[in-house]
Amino acid sequence: MIKIAILTPNDALNAETFIKHHINHLPFKKVVIYGGNFPYQSDNYSPNKYVNFYFFAVNILRGFIGLTPKNYKEFCLRQILIKERVDVVFAEYLVTAAETLSAIKSLNIPLVTIALGYDISQYNVINTYKDRYIKLLEYAKYVIVVSRHMSVNLKSLKCSEDKIIYSAASPNKEFFNLKSDFKNIKLLSVGRFVDKKAPLLLIKAFAIVNDKIPESILVMAGDGPLLEDSLALVEKLRLKDKVIFKGRITPKEHQDLLQDSFMFVQHSRLAKNGDSEGTPVAILEASAAGLPVVSTKHAGIPDIILDGTTGLLSNENDNKQMAKNILNLLSNPEKAKEFGENGRAFVLKNFTLEKHIKTLSEILELSSKSNG
Repeated sequence: MIKIAILTPNDALNAETFIKHHINHLPFKKVVIYGGNFPYQSDNYSPNKYVNFYFFAVNILRGFIGLTPKNYKEFCLRQILIKERVDVVFAEYLVTAAETLSAIKSLNIPLVTIALGYDISQYNVINTYKDRYIKLLEYAKYVIVVSRHMSVNLKSLKCSEDKIIYSAASPNKEFFNLKSDFKNIKLLSVGRFVDKKAPLLLIKAFAIVNDKIPESILVMAGDGPLLEDSLALVEKLRLKDKVIFKGRITPKEHQDLLQDSFMFVQHSRLAKNGDSEGTPVAILEASAAGLPVVSTKHAGIPDIILDGTTGLLSNENDNKQMAKNILNLLSNPEKAKEFGENGRAFVLKNFTLEKHIKTLSEILELSSKSNG
């Protein structure tokens, strides 16, 4: 069995859900190496005072004889990779891969990386890492993308199409067991209050809906920089009793809200800084739970929501059409239920954790055998 190193900005306990899936389910011997803004370390290795003394002594000596000082983070990563004798490195986020490329390449270890969103969409990130990305994409065996539209930016950075593998994220199994009775006219939105999710446009769309159907309720869960603006807009539109802000919620609360809702709504769009969605896991979870989804034709959303079959999609920034789509389903409960069941079946067939892990496993296995 091969041994892989999973490189992630955060330790296993604080990692994002999709990274935890990789840590917990990839069927190999694994070492999780984490660092972000700190020196790289693993559960079996962290730099101690003796390592620190050795490193700084070597750098003083290198400076004395006119050599370039070594990078401390790179030094720590090399120590772990040498000690663990891994067959392949799997880097979460292109930024992580770009920042660790030198150490990995110096040891001639095969590298697979995954693009997850901001790392291949935000303008400032792409501009900052452009040269390193080009070198990374030349060296990497494969690059996993979680939505098909990510391939465009990768190709613009001279990434070979043969290296790009599409494998979207997936919902946890328990979401497939949820079921709404569609009795409550509640619209549910779960996600960060950030520009790419356009919570203000969603609230404006709901205002149109609530004017037609006064008993409708919008539940918004999450937090973020646009939360205060969202609260102010709700106050201005006199929707204070109609829009419920839940803040950050637990996984159990998330599931309970899905079972108590009529549909899932999310107005994703391209943010001013270039940030965009990958494949929104919250939308996959809603479809898995059998809810129809009203969203936008943005990024990876059309990959997972079939417009007119599992949900309804409007153009980005068109809150009026979004409102019409919501009203369409609220006035047709049977269609809403049909869309929900279609969505559950579609996600179950195409976006399970098992399928995602199988794809990653095959790529990592293949990469481990192509050293050199």
